[in-house]
Amino acid sequence: MTKQKSADCALLDRFSLKERIVMRSLWTAFTTVGVYGIWIRSPLWAVLYLVLTVLGFALVVLPALCAHCPYPAKHNTCLFAPPGLIRRFYPYKGPDMSAAEKVGPFATMAVMVITPNFWLASSPLLLLLFWLFAFPTLAAFPRHFCKRCRHFGCPMNKARFPNAP
Repeated sequence: MTKQKSADCALLDRFSLKERIVMRSLWTAFTTVGVYGIWIRSPLWAVLYLVLTVLGFALVVLPALCAHCPYPAKHNTCLFAPPGLIRRFYPYKGPDMSAAEKVGPFATMAVMVITPNFWLASSPLLLLLFWLFAFPTLAAFPRHFCKRCRHFGCPMNKARFPNAP
């Protein structure tokens, strides 16, 4: 694999084991805190939130965003799921994404992050814990991954090339 450089830094050819463990753990941690925070107020809403999270990821994020990502398809790596699983259930569609595929995953993820806050607001400790896990997860993308990403069809991609217009 060739190492290309953007105007700011080298593009990622693959995600390290540390990056995968950290991102998967943080995502799971803030989702778990969210489910628990909702559960202590309303078990029914906690189950609905968990179903929303799982189905939103499986039916919106993975097919719309991850099926266009070159990492599981070409580089055999993925931040959030085993690449073989992504390739099996969400075959690579190429880099071009439709408008719905650009908006859908980010809207779904926003709902996943915002929804628990309504219940967590009544428990400041859980709200703090939720955001101690969620903030670094969310901040890692624009500050680290999006600047080095090879998924050029993604609207979040911030990799800049010196010769680009």
